Amino acid sequence: MNTRRRFIAAGTTLAAGAVFPGTLSAQTGRPETASLSMGFGIDPPFAPHIVAMQKGWFREAGFSDVKTRTFQSGNLAGEALVAGEIQLWTPGNLPPISMVHNGIPVVVVGTASVNWDVEKLTVRKDANVSTPEDLYKIKIGLFQGSTSSAFLSTLAKHYGLDEKRLQVVNLPPPEQLASLTSNNVQALLCWEPWPNRALATGIANVVHSGLTSYFSANNGQRVKVSDGRSVLVVSQEFARRSPNALRAAVGALLRAQRYVANPANLDEVQRMFAEFQKQDLALVRAIWGNYVFNPGFDDAYVADMERTAAFLEASGRIKKRMNVLDYTFTDPLAGLDASLVRVGGRWKA
Repeated sequence: MNTRRRFIAAGTTLAAGAVFPGTLSAQTGRPETASLSMGFGIDPPFAPHIVAMQKGWFREAGFSDVKTRTFQSGNLAGEALVAGEIQLWTPGNLPPISMVHNGIPVVVVGTASVNWDVEKLTVRKDANVSTPEDLYKIKIGLFQGSTSSAFLSTLAKHYGLDEKRLQVVNLPPPEQLASLTSNNVQALLCWEPWPNRALATGIANVVHSGLTSYFSANNGQRVKVSDGRSVLVVSQEFARRSPNALRAAVGALLRAQRYVANPANLDEVQRMFAEFQKQDLALVRAIWGNYVFNPGFDDAYVADMERTAAFLEASGRIKKRMNVLDYTFTDPLAGLDASLVRVGGRWKA
């Protein structure tokens, strides 16, 4: 079966000593390509990408032509990645896990951000949801095949709910918000900025985030139901054929991640992000704290990826679950800052 068909069949979705762009050419040679095309989205995991572009750090790394592309679905973005139409993709962790297990040749080369508290179950106030069991009586908008599917499954298991009784309506986030407003669904379950936009309407409240419950019986308690993180993904072919370009891209993004994570740069970065994305600055500031810009590979990375894979296996979407380190490529990051690689990947170019 060819790559395109296999993809469609898959159904988815500043430490000392670090090396930065500008010194890469002396150590690894110039990138094999001067062009870098990235799959792009609207949320803060793309702040480092924007900073690297705006500061000229991709250019310093050897990329004279940097482009961004948006896609209507993870399927299309992943297909473009494998086809070589983009070189770098930054999805949630569920789509690439599904792809790998369905024979699509991609590999994880980094973490853009940890998003445990980004997704939120946001419910209309007039639906009167105060207990987990109240979820049975409402329709929940959710983009099936995304990390929100795993969120809902984990939430159901934690509270002893029968997941089959939950009424899920498959909608992308913008349509979830429109349907919530029109009362065609009574809840949305997706990532920022859509929950915040729902709250701004005044008709909804958050009943559970990825890290916190707001149900009446355990209001304010930490209950982790999200294993979401945004990961940096490339095709295996790109990793093998363009090692210099891959290391240069990862290096530019690492430099930008550290800049974004520095509190001294917070106002500048938020303004830069809001201007580039044409988003309201107040909204950007309101959701920013949900994202942790941690580029490292550690035990938490492994746990998040393994639990997401376990969900996919339990739901019948993957078979013969692989060890996450078998499709994790840590060599580029280790070559830039070995202290960030506490758990080494097994995939080799």
